[in-house]
Amino acid sequence: MVSANPLRFHLDILQSKPEVNAVIHTHSMFATTLSTLRKGIPPFHYMVALAGGDDIRCAPYALFGSQLLSDHALAALSNRKACLLANHGMIAMGDNLHKALAIALEVETLAEQYLHALQVGEPHLLTHDEMREVIEKFKGYGVWGK
Repeated sequence: MVSANPLRFHLDILQSKPEVNAVIHTHSMFATTLSTLRKGIPPFHYMVALAGGDDIRCAPYALFGSQLLSDHALAALSNRKACLLANHGMIAMGDNLHKALAIALEVETLAEQYLHALQVGEPHLLTHDEMREVIEKFKGYGVWGK
């Protein structure tokens, strides 16, 4: 039998990322819906950069509480502040709870917007250079900056 620890990925994230002091995990409506499609969120909107890169990745499916889920989450969170978990939900993190919550709320909004855009067609994506410019600008911007 597989040993399940519902705190496993929370603890592994906090141990492996010293800059992180807050981890939020939720089964929010739109992020979870998108995760059931096993789709991440591409750079359809510049706010995707809040998660730290050009996209918000979707980690592969693994049983909740398993070490495999934790490993998948850590890989999806490499150089990111948020990820989706396939057929599960999302993780957002920050150096404090306020920032982690702000990122979680933004990821949920982006997931909703992306799902709506997909109902109409395939959204135009921002380029790598456009996203790098946004990421650089966010470094000194409000709650998102240092």
